[in-house]
Amino acid sequence: MIVTDYQPLSLVENSGFLEYSKKLQPLYKVPSRKTLTTKLLLNEYNKIVTILKKMLVNVTSLSITTDIWTSDNNIAYLTVTCHFIFDDRLYSPVLATREMHESHTGVNIANLLSDILNEWGIKDKIVTIVSDNGSNIKNAINIHLSKHHHPCVAHTLNLSIDEAILSNKDFLDVLKKCRTLVGHFKHSVFASEKLKELQTQMGLPVLKVIQDVSTRWNSSIHMLDRLVQIKAPLSAAMTFLPRAPDLLTALDWELITDCLPILKPFDVMTVELSGEIYPTLSSVIPLVRGLQHTLKSIITNTTAGNALQKIVIEVIVRRLGILERDKIVAKSTFLDPRFKKAGFVLIENANNTEKLLMEELSDILNNKHQEDTCSVPINSINVESNVLWKQFDTKVSQIRSTLSTGITASLIIRQYLEMPYLNRKQSPLDFWKKNKNTFPELYMLQMKYLNVPATSVPSERVFSKAGQITNDRRNRLHPKNLDFIIFLNRNTNIEF
Repeated sequence: MIVTDYQPLSLVENSGFLEYSKKLQPLYKVPSRKTLTTKLLLNEYNKIVTILKKMLVNVTSLSITTDIWTSDNNIAYLTVTCHFIFDDRLYSPVLATREMHESHTGVNIANLLSDILNEWGIKDKIVTIVSDNGSNIKNAINIHLSKHHHPCVAHTLNLSIDEAILSNKDFLDVLKKCRTLVGHFKHSVFASEKLKELQTQMGLPVLKVIQDVSTRWNSSIHMLDRLVQIKAPLSAAMTFLPRAPDLLTALDWELITDCLPILKPFDVMTVELSGEIYPTLSSVIPLVRGLQHTLKSIITNTTAGNALQKIVIEVIVRRLGILERDKIVAKSTFLDPRFKKAGFVLIENANNTEKLLMEELSDILNNKHQEDTCSVPINSINVESNVLWKQFDTKVSQIRSTLSTGITASLIIRQYLEMPYLNRKQSPLDFWKKNKNTFPELYMLQMKYLNVPATSVPSERVFSKAGQITNDRRNRLHPKNLDFIIFLNRNTNIEF
């Protein structure tokens, strides 16, 4: 219960819980709070750490996400999650949630990250680190850790929406009116009860208003969508309220219904890219393409809707169009058998990605060839003769190696591309599990690039849940115990 349900450690001291346990099993002795923190949590934590480290020893490539959050009692924490493919399955465990004692500078973030990565022995295995676009965390990753930084695509989508909305005064004014309206129903018992009563009288589902939150992506879309759903009972309820805020006019409702279809695809895409049990980075390029096509096909009926549509399309091209030329994103898409080269907008970008993968594949084949050559035993009878022929043999071997690996890499990729496309709803990991013996070198590359998450949502989910831990009932929770509880909550079911 402490780990699974985030119950406070003091639960074992509560008289009600002690009485419940006694009646359930009189012979069971409830462990003390001290036993929980010094033995039980620590032992279980060490057990799972051992399992994870055994898995990570056998992993050659992985990626991580990280984010910084502040608890209710004003303590800053940095969370790190790890993502890797092991035994043809994608894993996304939490590695650590550590307190940040110092200011959030690039150097301090890098030092804490470095400590965590070294503790787990994975620093040299990282393909990329995914985080938001904050300058301090980018500085920590790129400059101080010398690692590749991949910006969170969900954060970029949110920035795109914000930019488009802030540039549209008419829509912004209506959005402010909606926030005031929703806020009134949220804080007035009479208003919320009247809305519920009218929904029941009209035979409609009883739905509450949704207040948007600045820190929650796409919450404004959810707020507007809910208002449209409860338009009739909401409008009726407003006539009964003595101090009601300004009513939404017919033009306001028209603007909302005109703009919602433009904003909803962003929410759908964010959800699609926020998964943790399936590859997500490989879907970014085709989803951006689908987003652009969807936005262009929408027919608007208002000036504000038309303006919003134009600015959103322009912002998407500027902020997300560049991802098709990002090497890691492009390689991930190419190695996803659902997309291959068809996932790209420009064939030029697909061809460039094919060349990059061919080079990487040739390196793998060349290293394999050299290992095989080194393992061949030397005939002692011809040692003296070999000395004279050494320079020539080396030159020919290099030429033969370069030609053969280049041709082999080309043939491997051509054979992969000629295979039927995998159904979009099927898992690319299942495809590679089935074809690992056919494409052993490509199998190695997909383990490198399909593990990368498109967003930093995995680490952000941690502090969304952590709010249940760092509340008023648990404001004395030691940061080390918080780390243990979050770690075990996420990783208890991991098996090696």
